[in-house]
Parts: sequence; structure tokens; C-alpha cells
Amino acid sequence: MSGKLDALRAGAEKLDLGEGRFLRLLSAREILEARREGRLLAKDGAEQALCGNAALLARALVDEKGPLYESGGAVLNALTAREIGALAKRWAAFDRAENPVPATQSEGEAWLEEFKQDSDERLRWKVLKTFRALPTEERAREMKERDYLWCALHLLLDREEEVARLCPTCRAQALEGRCPVCGAPAHSGEEGQNASFDRERYEALCRGERV
Repeated sequence: MSGKLDALRAGAEKLDLGEGRFLRLLSAREILEARREGRLLAKDGAEQALCGNAALLARALVDEKGPLYESGGAVLNALTAREIGALAKRWAAFDRAENPVPATQSEGEAWLEEFKQDSDERLRWKVLKTFRALPTEERAREMKERDYLWCALHLLLDREEEVARLCPTCRAQALEGRCPVCGAPAHSGEEGQNASFDRERYEALCRGERV
């Protein structure tokens, strides 16, 4: 998987500034709150960009114990305009590197194709989707590859048990795969099948074998 897509799954959370200081990534909510605080600070006569950067740094500048400044106003009191601008630029570059977005439609399509071909990535997604978990949640961040495999195997076994309880007619239809809208067969022959699907690997996983 490319470097940008690696960042989507498991990128860095902090940028080490040395001397025990870090710049951390912010959530969308935190960025919105920083912008609001910056606008309030600017009403006192300060420059909008400087105040916005100060409010952002109040949330992004941390040490091992937590935030270094309690507010954007505290940042304005402690740092010079040059220091605030330099740190804000470093945070922006860090944020762009760790939160990549496709620059063009073709690049976005290439990203989709990479994810489509990555069976391990798709497996992780299906597990997280089933348990309604986000990759940033603590429970998900602590999961190891064996945990994902364990969950996936049990999900497959659950599916087999559900199919086994069906009558022969319904079982055949369930295994055939049908359109969720009209109920017609989802495909005929080889048409519509995932070319990257590895049936031997799938069946081995169902048997509990390591692949």
C-alpha cells in the first residue's frame, strides 16, 4: 500500500519538536473550535490569522502531560508572532502529510483500487463495521492482526450456521447471492465476481488454517 494510504490506516499522531514538546493532530471538532476562538480573539483588535494560529496551537502543542497552553490568549502571551507562525506552518505540513486527500478524481479512483485489492485491509474494515467501531477508538487501536482474524473467522462461522438453518431451497438462494432490491440473481456465470477473491484462502480461513 502506498505511503499516503498507510497514513489513512495507521499514520503518526504526534510530531516530535524536541525538548519534550509535540504537535498533535486535531479532530475536526477541535479545528472548528480553534477557528471560533480565533475569531473571538481577533475582535480585540489582533490580527485574524495570528489569533487563529494561536488558538490552533493551544490545542496542538502538548507535552507528555497534556496541553502546554490553556487558550489561544495564553499562546499569544507566551510566544512571539514569528514563533506562532513557524509552529503553525509545521503543524499544517504535518496535518497534510497525515491526513492526505486525493488531488484528482483519477487519484481517488487509484486509491479505491488499492483498497479493493488489499484483502487484509478489507477484512479489518468488515470487522470494524460489524462491531460499529472506528479505527481511532481505543479498542480498535489495541487490536492485533490475530484479533482481526479471530473475529473474521467467527463471523464466517456465524454465516455458515445461519445458512445451515435454512431449508434446501432458501439455502441455495442464500448461497447464490441475490440483488437486495429486486431479489434477482446478483450475477450469472463469472460476470460481476470479484477478480481478486481468493476462494482457496477463504476456505482455508473457514477451516481455521493459517494462510
